[in-house]
Amino acid sequence: MPRSLSIDPRGLALRLGAAALLLAVAGCSSGTPRAPRDAAASHPQVASFPTLATAVDEPLPIDRYLLRDDQLDRLERARATLVERCMKEFGFAYRMPRNDTGFRPKTRTQYRYWVTDASAARVHGYAPAGSDRGPRPSGPRPGTAIPRTMAQALTGTDDRTVKPGSEAAAGGQTVNGRTVPAGGCLGAANRKLKADGPEAGGDAPQADRINQRSLGLARRDPRVTAAFARWSRCMEVAGYPYDTPVEAAADPAWRTTEATARERAVATADARCKKRHNVVGIWYAVDVAYQKRDIGKHAGQLARIQRDISERQRLAAAVLDGGR
Repeated sequence: MPRSLSIDPRGLALRLGAAALLLAVAGCSSGTPRAPRDAAASHPQVASFPTLATAVDEPLPIDRYLLRDDQLDRLERARATLVERCMKEFGFAYRMPRNDTGFRPKTRTQYRYWVTDASAARVHGYAPAGSDRGPRPSGPRPGTAIPRTMAQALTGTDDRTVKPGSEAAAGGQTVNGRTVPAGGCLGAANRKLKADGPEAGGDAPQADRINQRSLGLARRDPRVTAAFARWSRCMEVAGYPYDTPVEAAADPAWRTTEATARERAVATADARCKKRHNVVGIWYAVDVAYQKRDIGKHAGQLARIQRDISERQRLAAAVLDGGR
């Protein structure tokens, strides 16, 4: 379930990118709301709201249709193995760049609802320990820093306007007496792992959309916005006037290389007010309800996605075990 963090977990994340933010201090009274009996038809029913200070150990219904970190890593290792073998056949000693995954949360839900651990917030503010607060540099496109013939074998093209390894990289060139396959060695590896579709080896778009859509819908759900209003009053009492936890976490003032004293104070208050008003429990329950509804609507497609994940993992394991 872990995923590279981004403000949406793999989206706010998580594959939500690198660290998000969070904030707040206690004060205020309140109670956990009951699930409304007359919720509008557009809002899925929630039987009850769990009391949660954090969602770090709470699963999401969509998890089974998204790649875990170990599954993603296995696919990446298998892909690198296939590309390097292919390049060797063209006479090149090529080593695939290993992805720097950067910070990864413990689970998909650890930072899905932003800062929830007051003790960690007191030290690190909104950026989790071990994360990179600044923008991470992007590496060069595959094939841009190597000789032309090697780039052709690797990517199937030397046209900078064509995505390396894609269907548009037609291949067909002759390099060291061998014909370059469509997409080059990158494309051949993706086809071998059945990772040449829209997901390009990552999560299936439909599963990813459900994961991100539910979080956005939950943020606008009246049960969650009511919890945000109580949180906001709590934050104002603490001296930090923000309307929502999302606004607090995304404050441009936190765009610093190190957490400032104010950021740490706000993040601490944020976590405390969330706990006081069970914001995470309400937000998580509503998030899950939207996911379950969407999963029911797309059950057939998601079943195929689940089968594809299993098949691609089988193929990757076979490659890593020495198969071709």
